[in-house]
Amino acid sequence: MTKAVTFTPDPSVPAVRGRDGHDRAFVDEVGTLGKGPRAARVRRVTLARAADGGDDVILVTDLLDARAFAAEDLLKLYRRRWGIERMFQEVTETFALDHLIGCAPRAVLFQLAFCLLMYNLVQVVKRYVAADGGVAAEAVSTHNLFYDVRRELAAWAYLGAAAAAAPSSAAPRDAAAARALLAALLAGSWDAVAYTKAADKRPRPRPPKAKRLTGGHTSVQRLLDGRVSVRATKG
Repeated sequence: MTKAVTFTPDPSVPAVRGRDGHDRAFVDEVGTLGKGPRAARVRRVTLARAADGGDDVILVTDLLDARAFAAEDLLKLYRRRWGIERMFQEVTETFALDHLIGCAPRAVLFQLAFCLLMYNLVQVVKRYVAADGGVAAEAVSTHNLFYDVRRELAAWAYLGAAAAAAPSSAAPRDAAAARALLAALLAGSWDAVAYTKAADKRPRPRPPKAKRLTGGHTSVQRLLDGRVSVRATKG
């Protein structure tokens, strides 16, 4: 909701004040959004975040029944939006969803479904790798892990290791056996250098400023003789 869109509370519907699951105050109001023929009757929930040092969260919805749709539940669902957006960003960047295989709707939907399937499979491996390293799954880089998985699968296929795989009859047939097999196969797979997210690592030192040679025509010999100078460019 932008500041250019006006909200006019309905005086016949009293505003409801309460606190969310994190003990932050909110105001639940019913009114009109916008003006003129395109105005819509909506419900606005304003969550105060001044105590957290952030801007207030304003949630606008057409779910007007506060008894059926409590403000606390709406805010809880809204908080999940950021996780969904991060998931789509990971899928787009990690599995190259920004390069479409076709423009037809069926091609786009097939590629999206395939990328989501790969994302789910990598998330399963990610949690076993995190458990092996004794870290939270959120600390493992999906991009780096998938890069390693892709390289190992390519090497596996190239070396013909598929022929040496266990027969299908030996595959686990229940969830508990599958979890135990995954834990055994991924034991010792944790790599703190390769899989830790860049945001969780120590900040890297800033590279030195680039330097350029001055003094007209430059050669290595002129530089060694001290007949040209070196100065740093402005950052």
